Amino acid sequence: MSKAENFIKENTKSCSSDIIGWDSNGLPIYTPWLTPDQSRKAVEIAREEIYEWLRNHIRNYAFMVTDEFEGDIDVDTAINDLKQAMNDGR
Repeated sequence: MSKAENFIKENTKSCSSDIIGWDSNGLPIYTPWLTPDQSRKAVEIAREEIYEWLRNHIRNYAFMVTDEFEGDIDVDTAINDLKQAMNDGR
């Protein structure tokens, strides 16, 4: 699970006024929700995870011309690997 997913799990409230069902004891189950600020924070965490992944992996997809980061990038492979990493929570 990614840091963003963990944040959402830890901060989701379950005390809204919308009842979505009943548990086995006959108690109401409420719609889970996050505040707008918490939602923005989750997106911010997810972005940081993407930046961290790029920082650690982008050189794997680049043709290095010098010691500086220059050259062609295998963009399609990098994006596909990034998507896989985000789905796996790595």
